[in-house]
Amino acid sequence: MVDGAERALLTGGFLLFSSTVALLCLERKRQRVRAWRLRLTYKKLSKSSDLGASFGLDIGGTLAKIVYFERHEADNDKRKRRRSESLDGAAIFHFVRFESSKTQDALEFIAANGINQSLRILPCTGGGAHKYGHVFNEMAGIELEKYDEIDCTILGLHQLLTTLSDEVYTFEVVDFNSLTASRVKTVQTDADENVYPYLLVSIGSGVSVLYVKGPGDYERVSGSSIGGGTYWGLCRLMTHCESYDEALDLCVHGSNQTVDMSVGDIYGGAYDKFKLPASTVASSFGKMISVSRESVSEADLARALLVMITQNIGQVAFLNATLYKTKNIFFVGNFLRHNKISSRTLAYAINFWSNGAMEARFCKHEGYLGALGAFLRHAQATNAHGEEFISATRSR
Repeated sequence: MVDGAERALLTGGFLLFSSTVALLCLERKRQRVRAWRLRLTYKKLSKSSDLGASFGLDIGGTLAKIVYFERHEADNDKRKRRRSESLDGAAIFHFVRFESSKTQDALEFIAANGINQSLRILPCTGGGAHKYGHVFNEMAGIELEKYDEIDCTILGLHQLLTTLSDEVYTFEVVDFNSLTASRVKTVQTDADENVYPYLLVSIGSGVSVLYVKGPGDYERVSGSSIGGGTYWGLCRLMTHCESYDEALDLCVHGSNQTVDMSVGDIYGGAYDKFKLPASTVASSFGKMISVSRESVSEADLARALLVMITQNIGQVAFLNATLYKTKNIFFVGNFLRHNKISSRTLAYAINFWSNGAMEARFCKHEGYLGALGAFLRHAQATNAHGEEFISATRSR
């Protein structure tokens, strides 16, 4: 039994401990801010220097992505951040992303801590380069150097394909009902290997299909209005999801088999004449003709919707790959970043329709291709870091 004096002592001890932890957390935050300011001040060699040349930005409708290029130095920093491997001891890439809606908050932090004194021009792509251009200038005195989004994406992909041998992956065993991570297969690429031509399928709110014949040589050959925006819009109508990520999380727990009509539902098994397995979707949402809305979960509806949209994208990609006689198809875009269901379904669709002749490929850093391309485009234009980056990555 704890008496009043002991209770008071315990309460006092707890409050002292809590306040100490809070002060330590606050001090650590202050130290991080000071460290960044010192780092930026150290790297600012002269009044005419501009640290902005070390960055690449891609501000999209949902996410803002940042790539920061840094010469490799001994660093015992254990903070959690996503970054590339050291490139032969020469340089390191840091990858950061945040919600585009937080852009103004980020600028307020930059201006309040004087970081903008070392930033004059930032290479930037995406719709936000135009939407937030005046905000960067007015709040922090930073000018955004705007670059075309597709140009940057293709340039970023080219650089990764020709410098990092383990950047690309696919799925060796295609089973879109399985989420087993061990099924992922790395596609080894060689800097001397000719990866062209290929199709680049960019999945955003809608879909763009690009035929890439060589570095900087591409054309938009097709597209679709049925993309990530379609999925999110219909999910809002059919479920209680309040965010895009929540909708993508929801489908992980669902099964499209309660919603979609399969070949097995129609024929009682596989359709051997056309080599259609019983599990093949014959009619998306076909079972909803005869079942009540209450009998299926929101997770099942979200999963069926994702499968329907992803298979449609896969068919558009396959038909264009057939038309342009290429077997390599790269899929990129925000639609793929949150879980592997979309990627697995695309891999299944491409493998199925091509009888294994074509391969759906994905990139580990696909969300940062635009930001990387903006960095490289600016480096080419100003001769800042460009040769150093290329030599560093090729030496890996």
